[in-house]
Amino acid sequence: MNAIYRFVRRKATAWAPKSMIGRLALYLLLLRAAVFIIQQLLQVAGKPAGALAFDGIGAILSFLLGCTLIILLLRWIRNELLWRLRNRLIVTYVFIGVIPVLLIMTMVGISGYMFSNQYVTSEVRADMDKEIRSLETIAQGIAPELVGPTVPEDRRWKRRLENLERRFPGLEVTAWQGSRAIPLHGIDAAQRQKPEWVKEVFQGLVGEEGRLYLCAVVKGQGDTLIAFRVPVTKTIADRSSAGIGEVRFLNLEEVRGNRRESRGLVIRESDEKSPSKNVNYEVSREPLVVGGVVPPHGPLRYDPELSYVNPLPYVDWSSGANKNLFITVVTRPSALVDRLFMRSGQLGGFWLAALQAVAIFFGLMVIIALFFGVGLTRTITSSVYNLYQATQEINRGNLQHRIPVKSKDQLAALQTSFNSMAENLEKLIEEQKEKERLESELAIAQEVQATLFPRELAKIEALEVHGVCKPARTVSGDYYDFLPFGERQLGIAVGDISGKGISAALLMATVHSAVRAFELGRMPSRQELVHAGAVATAMGERAGSGRDWGASGGLQSPAVVLELLNRHLYHSTQPEKYATLFLGVYDGGSRTLTYSNAGHLPPLIVGQDGSVRKLEIGGTVIGLFEDVTYEESQIVLRPNDIFVAYSDGVTEPENEFGEFGEQRLLELIRANRNLPLARVSEIVTTAVQDWIGAEEQPDDVTVVLARAV
Repeated sequence: MNAIYRFVRRKATAWAPKSMIGRLALYLLLLRAAVFIIQQLLQVAGKPAGALAFDGIGAILSFLLGCTLIILLLRWIRNELLWRLRNRLIVTYVFIGVIPVLLIMTMVGISGYMFSNQYVTSEVRADMDKEIRSLETIAQGIAPELVGPTVPEDRRWKRRLENLERRFPGLEVTAWQGSRAIPLHGIDAAQRQKPEWVKEVFQGLVGEEGRLYLCAVVKGQGDTLIAFRVPVTKTIADRSSAGIGEVRFLNLEEVRGNRRESRGLVIRESDEKSPSKNVNYEVSREPLVVGGVVPPHGPLRYDPELSYVNPLPYVDWSSGANKNLFITVVTRPSALVDRLFMRSGQLGGFWLAALQAVAIFFGLMVIIALFFGVGLTRTITSSVYNLYQATQEINRGNLQHRIPVKSKDQLAALQTSFNSMAENLEKLIEEQKEKERLESELAIAQEVQATLFPRELAKIEALEVHGVCKPARTVSGDYYDFLPFGERQLGIAVGDISGKGISAALLMATVHSAVRAFELGRMPSRQELVHAGAVATAMGERAGSGRDWGASGGLQSPAVVLELLNRHLYHSTQPEKYATLFLGVYDGGSRTLTYSNAGHLPPLIVGQDGSVRKLEIGGTVIGLFEDVTYEESQIVLRPNDIFVAYSDGVTEPENEFGEFGEQRLLELIRANRNLPLARVSEIVTTAVQDWIGAEEQPDDVTVVLARAV
């Protein structure tokens, strides 16, 4: 049971609406269903009054449910049907192109139908009015002869009436002298009482007992009124609709039962006896009179039958009230045009043909416009689809995907730009991979270079040393080293390679290995120095002058090592590569520092009393010129004297206040001279970094300290 419950709950949760409107629609649907069930139960229980009590609630719930469903439908259309750009453009074209055309065509069609409806009806009524005017004209001509002193004896007018009946079949003629009725033709006096509303001449249509008449009331001799009435029969209807079409006269019948039961057109009119009361009428299905014929098909291919309907006013003979019946006309457009242009002969057909030609031309233009619109839509949507598919391919990691460009419009330019972007992105990723590889190699180089710096501080009894190097990049071009030789001698090397980065680091490794080889290794023989050229000559002169090759009998002479190192770098590196290097040998027994400076910033000896001595003796940089000789000098360190060697990355960094400078470095050394050398190095490097601030470190920062004990 628990598994079934979880399954049903999971399915219900999956199908349950997520939006607030969706949940509201579901609640309203459930409430409406509950109301419907309650009503059905009350109907079954025989309580229809109780069921009717829920009609109002049901109507309100149905209205609210309909509104929410419309909102949900619009949301579905927007989110699902209109998600694709093609569907959006189609809907846009429909609204801005098709719908206006359809509305205009509908308006033109309705206007044309209304115009032709009024025109057809007016033509039928005009023909009937001609019949009425003809009847009136004839009646006025013979009226003086119908009633007078000689009427009982003179019967000549009867022949005229008989002739008149040939034109108007069913003719009825009645005269009234005062209130006395005199039947003259076609009706008894008892059947022809004078209506109260007939007090003067009249012409028009009248209706009596379900029949329609052409009527003309004219004045006779004295106060005599004579009524000429002709029933509207097929003969009259044929003459009234000649050349127009088939005409049907439809009467109105009172709706006796429920209005909803009527299947025809229902019209509400005021009751004659009670004007405040309305009576419902419907159009009779059986026509009073049918006349005319449907015109034959015209010369045009499209000539359909058209049906028109319009009210036809008439006067009730008994009461004089104005009433209406309906006439329907079935005709064709060609007949209407012929009727309209009757006097222009064949021009009627010409104008109709011209109108249809214009309509066909406009229709073709709309179709052509729709064709081009669909073509442009496909161009736009295909470009967007290609871009969408391309972005999906790029998202999946297929950077080699390209969009085929087949046109030269702005969308094609966009696709070309996308292809260029994908190509550049592919190159960028390749470059990024290469950069990561180089960074990995640089990290390895950094680890390798870190092994070149002294990992354990060299210790002798008479000297305390410490060094630190902070590279500006991953690897450093600065160099320092401590070279111990026995318990009393220590070599100190501090250098700066031209440039930064990996090339400077490689040259630094070369200098590191060469210094160690020349300083700690075997000195070359005289024959080897002769082969070395000018450097050997210089060294021979020094040997001839009695100069010792060793420095205190252990480490080699700094000047000789610099000369050899210069010769080595000059022949093994590029011409523009060089290095500055300070090389010194400290003898703890005599407290003597023998040194030579090859173009490096002069190290400082800061005394206990704050005095400063600079170590400047030496020569130019190494590796730039082939034949260079270097001088060396000795200096005695007093107890607590501090040796300070540094690179230009310490003194040259700038900010808005200028360079960090040598003087600021000396102030830091003097202020913290009694602290451990590691702490002094940290203070100096931190001060330099603070001086630089948020900017990138411009150069490698190297500080080497030594304190005489």
